[in-house]
Amino acid sequence: MVEPPELSAPATPSSNGGRSEPDEIALAAGLRDRDERAIDEFLERYRSLLQHCIAQFESESSAREDLFQELVSYALERLDGDRFDPRKGSFSTWLYRVAWCRCVDLKRRESAGRRLPVVPSSEVTREPADQAPGPASFAGDSEIASLVRACLDELDPEEAELLRLRHMGGMTLVDIAEARSQTLETVKYRLRRATEVFRRRLLARRVTPELVP
Repeated sequence: MVEPPELSAPATPSSNGGRSEPDEIALAAGLRDRDERAIDEFLERYRSLLQHCIAQFESESSAREDLFQELVSYALERLDGDRFDPRKGSFSTWLYRVAWCRCVDLKRRESAGRRLPVVPSSEVTREPADQAPGPASFAGDSEIASLVRACLDELDPEEAELLRLRHMGGMTLVDIAEARSQTLETVKYRLRRATEVFRRRLLARRVTPELVP
């Protein structure tokens, strides 16, 4: 495993004395519980740290944004497994190490994939993650449309509203953030999470993977 360079992480409130260890422990506990306020604080407090890490691996702006969302989701998954131990160091140090190792792993997979002649590069069109087809893509088919409505009804009301605003209302992420008085990073994270849950709901109802956005 390629280790992150020493002292590479930018200073954060939790690493410069402005935050206490109990504060970090409380934040980690809130993230495990998926507390909305804890997630908002996490995204605001550690955005620069994650972006600093990403900058070491990715130069393309759209790819950086995709990678940021990936690292947020991955860090939360690691927290669910109780991988953060405050006795071994600060939360910011743990997060930077997790982000760095994840970036290394993803880049290795990407490099391996490039060596496999699966699809000619000229035929590949990369789509930004937040512009993937959503619930509105199925509106033309009455049967699928009813499944979409049923799955949306099963979601958390706030997540369902996000999907409706983005994919049915046609609102931009910036507009949604302004309307909801949230940061753009928060909206992107929550929309990604809502989309993943929506996909699982569709698949659970035996919708074929080809029809799932």
